[in-house]
Amino acid sequence: MLETLRVTELRLLLSKMGKSKSGLKKDLQKRVTDLLHNDCSPELLSAVRELHDLRQISKSRRSGIEIISMPESLSPGGTPSPKSAGPQMIKLPFYQMLETIIPPTPLVPTYGGAMQNSDFLFHLSESQQALIQNSRSSQPVQVVLRICYSESIGVEEDQYPPNICVSVNHNNCPVQCTYSSNKLGLEPSRPCRPIDITSDLYLSFTNRFTVLWGNFGKSYSVAVYLVRLVSCQQLLDQLRSSSVEQQDVCRLRVSEKLRSDPETEVATTGLQVSLICPLVKLRMSVPCRSRGCAHLQCFDASFYLQMNEKKPRWSCPVCHRYAPFDELRIDSLLRDVLESSGEDVEEIKYLSDSTWKAVKHDKSNQNKGSALHPVKHNVNSKPVRDAVVDLTQSSSDDEDFQKEETVSTHIEDKSVHFRKSGIVKSARHKGRKTQVHTEKHRNGN
Repeated sequence: MLETLRVTELRLLLSKMGKSKSGLKKDLQKRVTDLLHNDCSPELLSAVRELHDLRQISKSRRSGIEIISMPESLSPGGTPSPKSAGPQMIKLPFYQMLETIIPPTPLVPTYGGAMQNSDFLFHLSESQQALIQNSRSSQPVQVVLRICYSESIGVEEDQYPPNICVSVNHNNCPVQCTYSSNKLGLEPSRPCRPIDITSDLYLSFTNRFTVLWGNFGKSYSVAVYLVRLVSCQQLLDQLRSSSVEQQDVCRLRVSEKLRSDPETEVATTGLQVSLICPLVKLRMSVPCRSRGCAHLQCFDASFYLQMNEKKPRWSCPVCHRYAPFDELRIDSLLRDVLESSGEDVEEIKYLSDSTWKAVKHDKSNQNKGSALHPVKHNVNSKPVRDAVVDLTQSSSDDEDFQKEETVSTHIEDKSVHFRKSGIVKSARHKGRKTQVHTEKHRNGN
């Protein structure tokens, strides 16, 4: 059924389930498939069937215009969502929303042409002014402008229109966005962030901001919110207090991985887990993973939050699944292992008896193949580790020419390469005599 659904319908399902809608069609299909496998619900199954039925009905129609509504099974209380409701912007972990100043409002073209201007007016209330004035440096309060698609099908991610420019009270506001090319009508590449307009606002007077944007066939909505910035440390403290998996749950997950296969009768005696974070290649301190991830390997929560503060991708570094902040869980079992093991331990093995042991790799064995072996000498001579053997002195030229298979001369390097029984050896010329013998050998036959 999922293979018959189009991108719009797949995004419809993911938005109502609070999942990311970005990516190609194959990424959306995989995300919905994983959702059905890991967190399947009767409502979701019913919604997939209804969308599939709508797709089959739309194929039989001649009209090219299709109106797709959200199935009732995904709407709260079993009632369909109102068609007049605007888009709902996705929740951002680093921005705690306090109040909505301007709800999502469509950017409507007012005249012909690619570039459009849209003006908005708003006034801050006394409570909003007080929050901004009394905000602390550790938890600053900002007024941010956010833009998203106007699809009205659920949760929307931030997306700027092409050629965006914002001015607040006739002052240009910096917009951080990059473009993959100079192609006309191209949207900024992700991630798009909320735009801070606090510094250019009037606290006691009416504020005006203008959005200059490119009209290339897509519809967008703009909203203004009063938010409080949240730091990485605050999110980490929140994880530690409310998102820790119990050790019984963690042990059960390990036991399921170690469970023998009844068909092949092969039992896994141990599972190795690295204590090094795959993001920064450093030892973890707060091991976590997403609730939807099936692997035992964790990543460090602190490094993961710092990375997404700069580039909010929210992708698991192990399996690359969508791993938002609300889905993160701290592995208490692996956290205790980190606290009880030494700093030199980089890998452990979970055993079948619910215990673990450290896996220590002998670094000296890694260079065993490339180690230099001492050369044997006479009794009177001292052993030398780095000995250079000159093949031109070890045997006569005639004997070498009789045993060799291939001779190649490099004039610039002034060296002759001998191949004996498949082994290539290199010798330096000691004089004109060796060069003459080589030329004779070439012309001898």
